[in-house]
Parts: sequence; structure tokens; C-alpha cells
Amino acid sequence: MTGPAIPMPGRLRAALALAFLQVLMNGVFGASAQLQIAKQRSGGEEPFSILYAITCLYYVFAAGLLMSWIAILFGYGWGRWSLLAFEALSAIGGLANLAGGSLAAAAGLVLAGLVVTTLFRAETQAWLDAKAAQRRAGSTI
Repeated sequence: MTGPAIPMPGRLRAALALAFLQVLMNGVFGASAQLQIAKQRSGGEEPFSILYAITCLYYVFAAGLLMSWIAILFGYGWGRWSLLAFEALSAIGGLANLAGGSLAAAAGLVLAGLVVTTLFRAETQAWLDAKAAQRRAGSTI
């Protein structure tokens, strides 16, 4: 018996929703980059090699964010650090895009900031600690 379910803090739930939105956006952007590659190839052009790298990065970010998202959803503390790393990289990319003149990058920076601040809240850590204790209690039986 693992005991009663521990309710996830509302702010963490919202942060996970934002992180899942990032998973979807990275997947869509990766697919869009793949379509651009296919379009250039069908026109007889050779796509820029950076386009291949960008496509790969979008998919790696989507997979990494999803892995982190699932880990946190199941209450594993390492998912918090993994998500933090992806959000930090996302923020660095957003700052570079903002410096390049893309004002839309500001939305990504705000999104990353909301997720990161939630990951450091006391109730988030307490929930992850409680989930870990619940797993430990369940494994000793």
C-alpha cells in the first residue's frame, strides 16, 4: 500500500502545463523545419546544413522536455533539475533571439522564467520530497 495520493501544488501543475506547451511547440517547429528541408529539396536546392541542426535541436529539446515533464509528473526530483537545464538553455536561446531583434522571444523568456521560479518554490520541493518518501515506503513492503 502506498498511502493516499499527494496533491500536486497548483503552481507546479501550471508550470507543467507550460512545459508541455513547450514540448508541443518544439515538435511543431521541428516538423516545420523538416517541411522546409523537403520543400527546398523538391525545388532542386540543397538546404543549408544549419537547417538540419536546427531540426535536430527542436526534436532533442522536445524529447528532453517531455522526459523531464514525465519525471516530475511521477514525482522524481531529477526531473526538476533536468527541466531546469532545458529551461536555462531555452532562456539563453531566447536572449540571443531577443538580441537579434525577435520580440517574440520575450514570450519564451517569460514562459521559461515562470517554470524556473516554480521549480524552486518550497511547495514544489516539499511535494517532490513527499512523493520520494511515498515511493520509499512502498518499496519496503
